[in-house]
Amino acid sequence: MLHKRMVPGNPQEGATTLRWKRVCNPSLTALLVTLLVSVFGVTPTLETHPLELARSASAATLAVVGLAAVLIVWRNRVAMVVVVAAIATGIATTILDIQRPSVFNVYLFRASSVAVLSALIWIIGMAIFEGGHITFHRIQGAIAIYLMIGLTFMHLYALISLLSPDAFVYPSQLLNPNQLQRGRFLYFSFTTLTSTAYGDIVPLHAVARSTAILEALIGQLFPATMVARLVTLQINDRRS
Repeated sequence: MLHKRMVPGNPQEGATTLRWKRVCNPSLTALLVTLLVSVFGVTPTLETHPLELARSASAATLAVVGLAAVLIVWRNRVAMVVVVAAIATGIATTILDIQRPSVFNVYLFRASSVAVLSALIWIIGMAIFEGGHITFHRIQGAIAIYLMIGLTFMHLYALISLLSPDAFVYPSQLLNPNQLQRGRFLYFSFTTLTSTAYGDIVPLHAVARSTAILEALIGQLFPATMVARLVTLQINDRRS
């Protein structure tokens, strides 16, 4: 738990401490672990497995992330409503899609995932950029946000691909229709976010290109902004 020296009569300090109390708990650690396992374990492992198994794993991952999200945002009514509704929609549409495949179900799952991730980025972002000491929880939150940015854009690319199947050009090895598209968009998203850009997946549609540019800009600005904020907090902490 974050410990802050509070200035008597300063409501902003009290609000900052309260916000961290809502975020700094084991749920944040569970969220970060789930994100790491999903990005580096679940998605690559299930890439060559049947779609039904991969979609079930995606729904299970969304449920775990959603549970951590509920515990993190439960005092924010707007975020709570968004997260609960999105989790229920995502899990329900995945179950329906396994029984009766439908493009509409995929749309709903992607959109619900974006909603959950966006709510988490909003709540955790407000907390980590507030004043206070530099703590392990603050670093955890920054890493979690960076991963969730990549995952959010992954789902956005998938939605763009659903709307326009020719929005991206892939190598022939990635054209297997029986493989989960999530893996290729996860790869493309994080190579764009980190400005690696191997060039094997190319966005052609104007919206796809604009989205890739936006993610690349965020990938450059977020780490720089976060480092600058941490340096400022460290300087202010030494002066106090």
